[in-house]
Amino acid sequence: MKVKVYVKTPARLHFGLIDMNGDMGRFFGGLGVGIDRPNVILEAQPSESFSVTGEKTELVMSLAKRFLETYHINANVSIHVKQTIPEHAGLGSGTQLALAVAAALAKLFQVTAPIQELSIAMGRMKRTGVGTAVFEQGGFVVDGGKRMKGGVVVAESFPPLIFRQPFPEDWKFVVAIPDVKKGLAKIEEKNAFGRLPLMPSDLVGEICRLIMMKLLPALIDRDIESFGDALTKIQVVVGDYFAGVQGGTFSSLAATAGIDFMKACGAHGVGQSSWGSTVYGLVQGETKAKTILSELEAFLQNNDGGQVFIANANNRGATIKQV
Repeated sequence: MKVKVYVKTPARLHFGLIDMNGDMGRFFGGLGVGIDRPNVILEAQPSESFSVTGEKTELVMSLAKRFLETYHINANVSIHVKQTIPEHAGLGSGTQLALAVAAALAKLFQVTAPIQELSIAMGRMKRTGVGTAVFEQGGFVVDGGKRMKGGVVVAESFPPLIFRQPFPEDWKFVVAIPDVKKGLAKIEEKNAFGRLPLMPSDLVGEICRLIMMKLLPALIDRDIESFGDALTKIQVVVGDYFAGVQGGTFSSLAATAGIDFMKACGAHGVGQSSWGSTVYGLVQGETKAKTILSELEAFLQNNDGGQVFIANANNRGATIKQV
């Protein structure tokens, strides 16, 4: 009987970068949370020939070949991709898919490598480790940025995980993906970062103070109002800094309208995940989440369209098991 490995990943909401200045010897830094949907779901097993079926076959084939070459494994594998996360929407699709492939093959071929090593090997963690930390253990996470040497970011350095906390189960996200241009990725993303000026140190300080003195204590105290207020303010500070390369505080008029609408509907915290197009509102309880979901669906239908769903936090990370 052939061994088969099953992997199901979380998605992630990225709440922003912390330090785009670097004068303290570290660059980037990030914060975000794992959510229970959408997911990457795939299965892998040894095979007489190399094959990938299901979704994103070419990309998954290249990821699998990268893993096998990196770890000097001369064997064939069959991978079936049942489900993927929408690409370039701000939900962490690239990291989750790459790590799903790597984790499945690592278990299949008994490669004992930590998730951070797998992430670097698969070309992830170029800026933050939020997606990798969410894959590994879920919850709300903050990383401390990538180490710098001689004023240059050390590409292979691990952004240290400096905070991780389970996210309250009764705090829900109403997530919207408007039907607009997808967020920046790959060469466009690299070029955008290249055009950004250094973030003024007072803005870095403002972000750090909001995180350290309001966001994190509110999370531990389960104070959703203070947490949401801090989150919204962080999103505006970070968004204003990126405005020159994404066209405004948020990435599109639809994103801005959706964020404003959720805030007006009573969401405690609102923002855009990464480059968008995904936006979200943080609410307490299923009843409130369903009310805003219904109102937001109607709002989007009267504008550019899009999909809306309720997401719970994922506090455990990816499921990786032999089946």
